[in-house]
Amino acid sequence: MDAPIGPAGYPPPTLIRKRSGLRRVRTVILLLTVLLVLLIYAISQFMVAEEAPAPAPAAPVAVDATGAGDADSNAAALPDTAAGQDMIVEQPIDPATPAPPTPDARQPNRWYYVNALGDGPGVIYSRTGGQWNFAFACTTRTRAIEFIAVGTGAPGDFDKQAIRVGKVKLMMDASYSQDGGGTIISVLPATHAFFNALDGTKPMEIQLHATRKTIVPIGPAVIRLIKTCRGGS
Repeated sequence: MDAPIGPAGYPPPTLIRKRSGLRRVRTVILLLTVLLVLLIYAISQFMVAEEAPAPAPAAPVAVDATGAGDADSNAAALPDTAAGQDMIVEQPIDPATPAPPTPDARQPNRWYYVNALGDGPGVIYSRTGGQWNFAFACTTRTRAIEFIAVGTGAPGDFDKQAIRVGKVKLMMDASYSQDGGGTIISVLPATHAFFNALDGTKPMEIQLHATRKTIVPIGPAVIRLIKTCRGGS
């Protein structure tokens, strides 16, 4: 049995192997291989980027020098239609067409009598059964009837607003407001001859814009309002 190396009671020494030259060579080869792979990958990506077609140039955008087309502009202040367009005629909704549900269950293409619209009774009309579009409001104190159109948009420079009923044509002395998406109002005495034409036999042809007309039938509620505002029972 060999005698222990070193003083008695000390543990034997730990032997550390010397690194051979072969392991160093293997490590260097591995590092070179990794670098070569990274270099090849970088070159391939660069070649793909060079071969990719350049994006097509964006179409030029016309700049509105007046600022009327800015996103912050009031839509009601913009012209409603461009000049030279054909006349658009909005016909009444077909009663057979299902109407979207509304909170107050209004039906499309119908006048509704209301006891209070401003300073007196009135009638309101909705083309679709939802938001009302036209109204007649009676001012009981002065016996005047006010025609109201809402959501009209801006009429631009068009100033020949009119309502035609058969052969009767009323050229309105109308005022415009941006409220409610555009509101056009005209007031007449309840005794005006125009209201005699609203007997239900012919619809109204309302023109508030140069290139758009709306056909609106006359219902019993309108006849009732005219009679009430004139002082009848």
